[in-house]
Amino acid sequence: MYPTPSRFPNAISLTEGLKTSDRLPLSPQGDTFYGMNQLKADSGDSGRDMDPISLLAAAEEAATVCGKFLLEAYERPKSGYEEKSPGDLVSEVDRSSQSLAQEILLKHTPYARILAEEDADRPDGDTDSEALTWIVDPLDGTANFLHRLPVFAISIAAARGRKLLAGVVYSPFTHECFSAALGCGATANGAPIRVSEESDLARSLLATGWPFRRKEILAAYLDVFQSIFWACQGIRRLGAAAIDLAYTAAGRLEGFWEYGLNKWDVAAGALILREAGGVVSDFSGGDGWWDSGDIVASNGLIHSSLLEAAATPNGMADLEADS
Repeated sequence: MYPTPSRFPNAISLTEGLKTSDRLPLSPQGDTFYGMNQLKADSGDSGRDMDPISLLAAAEEAATVCGKFLLEAYERPKSGYEEKSPGDLVSEVDRSSQSLAQEILLKHTPYARILAEEDADRPDGDTDSEALTWIVDPLDGTANFLHRLPVFAISIAAARGRKLLAGVVYSPFTHECFSAALGCGATANGAPIRVSEESDLARSLLATGWPFRRKEILAAYLDVFQSIFWACQGIRRLGAAAIDLAYTAAGRLEGFWEYGLNKWDVAAGALILREAGGVVSDFSGGDGWWDSGDIVASNGLIHSSLLEAAATPNGMADLEADS
C-alpha cells in the first residue's frame, strides 16, 4: 500500500489499497504496461542508464496508480480547492496524486529530479540540467475534474535537458493510455497510433485552450480564434492540453494551439505527438515553445497553414501588444 501523504489526511480512504502490482489491463500482446518492457533497474545507481522504454515503464506504473486514485476520488463529493491564480485551480486531489507519482518514480530513479505542477518552485526542477528529470502533471484538467466533467489526465514525461525520452498521457475515465519512448513510435493501449493524413486546414478539426490566466488578452486571443475558426472545419476546447496533444497524435484532431502553457502541460504529449509523426513548434515555427509555453501542434501537413492563420509569430507577446 502506498502511504497517504501526511499533509492530506482526508485522502487516506482514497489511496488505500493501491499497490505497485496494480497494472493497466493486459495489451492484446499479453504484456503488462501495454506491451512495454519490465523495468531493467528498480533503484539505485544501476538505474542511471535506464533506456527510454524502461523509463516509460516507470511512468506507466505511476500513471496507473494515480489513475486509480483519481477515479476513486472522482466518485466522492467535490473536495475543497484553492485558486493559485484566477481560474487556475489546485485541489487536495492534485497534491495527493502528485505525491503518489513522485514516490513511484523516485523508487525507480532515486537520483532523478522532479518538475511537478504542484511543487514547481523546487530548486531541483531545472529542466535545462542534463540530470534525468521527471515532468509531472498529476491532474491535467483540474477544473473539469472538480465539476465532474470526465476529461482529465495524468501526464508524465522523462527528460534529460531538453531531450524528451519517454512520455505517458493516461485518461483514467476513458481508460486510454497514450505512450511513447524516444525512437520507438507512439501507442494507445498498446496499439500503434499515427497522426491524421488530412492536409487541408479547411477540413481539419482543431483544439485550443482559453487564456484563463490572462483574461486581459482575451480580445486579442479572440481575434486569433476567429481567424482560425474561419480557416478550419471546427474547433474544440477540451480543457486538458495533455489530452489535446494525445488526441492529435491519435489522429482524432489535426491540430492544437494555445498560449502560455507550462512544461508539465505539454512535455509528455509533445513527445507522443512527435513519435506519432506530428510536429510541435512555437508560433514562428521554431523550438521556442519549450521556454515560452506558446505551442502549435499538428499532424505536420497543416502546420504552416495553422501558423499562417494564427498570425502571431511572437506568441503571447503579440497578444499582449494588441491588448
